[in-house]
Amino acid sequence: MAFFCRRRPVGASAALAVAVAVALAGCGDSPDGPTLAPPAEPRTIELDWVERDKATRFTYRVERLVIADDGWRLTVSLTNGSRSAYRLDERSIGLVLLDTQTKSELRRLTGNLTHAPPALKPTAVLPRPPPALGPGASWSATVSGSEELRAGTVVRVLFGPLSSIERFRSEAQDILWVTDHSVRL
Repeated sequence: MAFFCRRRPVGASAALAVAVAVALAGCGDSPDGPTLAPPAEPRTIELDWVERDKATRFTYRVERLVIADDGWRLTVSLTNGSRSAYRLDERSIGLVLLDTQTKSELRRLTGNLTHAPPALKPTAVLPRPPPALGPGASWSATVSGSEELRAGTVVRVLFGPLSSIERFRSEAQDILWVTDHSVRL
């Protein structure tokens, strides 16, 4: 970066102010951008999380998270204990990446769970979800993505939004669940 200046007589305090401003102008800047945390170590993390939502009567399970050189894999399942069928699609599961394990950060990102937080959505889901998860039915899958996860990141799992199948759309209920459990990579 080049600076072109015209010389003029200036007072000592003005010269000092200019010198400080020029010295601080580049602080924190790097030609390579911000420094990222190193990649998380490839490994399998057995989670065995089970969470039940009494209001919707859904059960959410997160068995394991695999961190690999080519991305991540997550083994999950959900059980519909309600009296309604719910629509599922391949992007109904995701990873929520946070800086802290506090619930206040999650509430800030979701507007107190009124909308989904930013999440990594899978690029592959096996087996594919059924078009609808009926009352009493369960679905288990391994979802995976190609993003590189970073060391120190806090991970929670997003289920949803899931929409109930009703005769009239105005009667439909949407479910959004972010796990209470979390793991720091």
